[in-house]
Amino acid sequence: MLIDCRRQGAPTFCEARCASRVGMLARRTWEYHCVVDSEPIARSIASRRLDWIIFRFSTMNKGNDTGSMGTSVEPSDRKRTVEEGNDLEKNNSSAMNDQTDRGSAAPKPKRIKSKHQEPSVRAIRSVIQQCCARNDLRKAIEAYEKTIADKTRLEPQSFYNLLSLCDGLSDRGIHVGTPKLSTDNDQKDLISTQHVDEESRLRYAKRIKEHMDQLKLPLTETAWSALVKLHSRNHQFDLAEQHLTEAESTQQCRPKLRMYSALLVAYCEIGRMQDALIVWLRLSKINLAVSEREYLALIQCATKYGFARVMERVLQDLSEDVLVPSKETSRALEEWFQSAYATNATVANDSVAIDSILQQIQAPSADQLPATFKFKIQSATGWVVSSGCPVEMTSGELLEGCLKNCNLKPVTISEQCWLEMKEMNETIVSSGKIDGDMSGVQGGRKGPKRQVTDREQRKKYWSLFHSFLERQCSVGKFDVIIDGANVGYYQQNYQSAPRHVDYRQIDWLVKHFQKENKKVLLVIHSRHFAPNLMPRQYIPLERSWRDDGILYCTPPCMNDDWFWLHAALYCGPGTLVVTNDEMRDHHFQMLAPRSFLRWKDRHQVHFSFGQWRQDHSREVNLIYPDVYSRRIQCIKDGLVIPWPKRGDERRFLDGTHVACEDDPTEETYVCIRPRSK
Repeated sequence: MLIDCRRQGAPTFCEARCASRVGMLARRTWEYHCVVDSEPIARSIASRRLDWIIFRFSTMNKGNDTGSMGTSVEPSDRKRTVEEGNDLEKNNSSAMNDQTDRGSAAPKPKRIKSKHQEPSVRAIRSVIQQCCARNDLRKAIEAYEKTIADKTRLEPQSFYNLLSLCDGLSDRGIHVGTPKLSTDNDQKDLISTQHVDEESRLRYAKRIKEHMDQLKLPLTETAWSALVKLHSRNHQFDLAEQHLTEAESTQQCRPKLRMYSALLVAYCEIGRMQDALIVWLRLSKINLAVSEREYLALIQCATKYGFARVMERVLQDLSEDVLVPSKETSRALEEWFQSAYATNATVANDSVAIDSILQQIQAPSADQLPATFKFKIQSATGWVVSSGCPVEMTSGELLEGCLKNCNLKPVTISEQCWLEMKEMNETIVSSGKIDGDMSGVQGGRKGPKRQVTDREQRKKYWSLFHSFLERQCSVGKFDVIIDGANVGYYQQNYQSAPRHVDYRQIDWLVKHFQKENKKVLLVIHSRHFAPNLMPRQYIPLERSWRDDGILYCTPPCMNDDWFWLHAALYCGPGTLVVTNDEMRDHHFQMLAPRSFLRWKDRHQVHFSFGQWRQDHSREVNLIYPDVYSRRIQCIKDGLVIPWPKRGDERRFLDGTHVACEDDPTEETYVCIRPRSK
């Protein structure tokens, strides 16, 4: 291009670029049209652009009509050049729009500068953020008071942070008994919440809330949760209920469990079981499920005040929602069976009102609830509780305790549950969510949910997949379905790791099952076979998978997890899925249906790779589902509760469980059985 640009008396592109930003525009025009159009067209357009650059370059000196290179520009030529420059801008814009319509990537939009903030506003924001990091409420309030005195504007986020500080930031746990593993680098110099008494916290929160009302600032879910927790902790239940009602009617507030949890737990602490159940009912009506934290509070309240009917219902729900309860929950269950209320001779503290509320709270259907929970929690003869009972892993037989020689059972899934899960998965594929799902994220740390833009295209791809399944399963269902991406990315998160999956690892698993004469379906996204991503040496592997008829490439803009999950549900019982994915995104998008947890427990196969072989492959290690289900269940006339052990980190849905050093390495159970007469 420099050859064309070096006209007599004209600056080079480098000179023009230094003199004016217009030179950069000319260079970009050349690069763009070299790609979009042919080189001669690019030269022609760049030549016209150059005339405009010469004019701009030559008129940089004020008051002179002579350019810096000595070229004289007449007024008429100047006008013509400017008009050509404007026309060129229009032509370039039109060409870019045409190219965008043709489907190629549009040029990046210009970055819009953020709105200018006054230094004082940025300063108070920074101070409050630092106070949040250190949980320093006193310093934050001092900064707030100074800001009000100086009549400095506060951002809405600063108000929200102040309310969160009033509640206290020291306890951020989600599940009881599942703490996050902390390191020395993670330890922060948190200031104790005892430095600010509860009365002062309430006073600060009230003032901040009134200030926000004056400014007509709406409260977010975080702010409402802080107020509800603060008033609940101080047993100001009327104010907590009032804030909860206001939050539910606020458009900007999307309710979460934490907004209700503190109130439910506070009611349980003082024995107001009926009010706690009303909070549970409110959660049920907006399709929010309680967690182990709330179950524990209800169990402790029922044990202390003798709510046998509530205890029976909580145990029933807990067995379906929490596979392996924490040690605190297990001990609370033991305490119930060791209490006086666990015998028929003791009058339980139940009422008609409590029974009515429990009936309104959504419960597992008859198809979902296993036969294991036709269980009564009261016995006239009392109960025998045996802790630390080992189990024979290959058979599920309990080796010690009051249920010795009894076998643990695998949970089953009814045909109705299979059908419901398939329908849920298809609904997620077509619309991106299911009715009542208010979450904005996919779950499993996969980011926010993607908006569905082309439903018809999705339906077309999904219809093709259904046809594929019908053809393949007409001659026999699949025995094994492999999550190709999960296998290919196994242990590929090290520094300088390649962008592509490890195709060899996938092939090792495929060959392993083929040697066992298993019918295999390999599901993997089409992007993993893109020419710019897949190395050439792995093309024969892809060709062999296609020739064997085991490969299904999922289409662009669709989650490959939907396909292998649906294939497994379509094939029915007996078809296993090989993946280390804990499927938390499926669990949350389906609103944690109990049947999905049971399916996962019985049909997921975990994998790893062992030693290298002489043929440059590695040993395949597989962990199949046990012959029994490790979860709360009934055996004969007794109850079995699994005890946490080392290695349970990935069994908890929040993924943060860390076993203690005193936890056993082998499976043990708490066995409970009515005492013999």
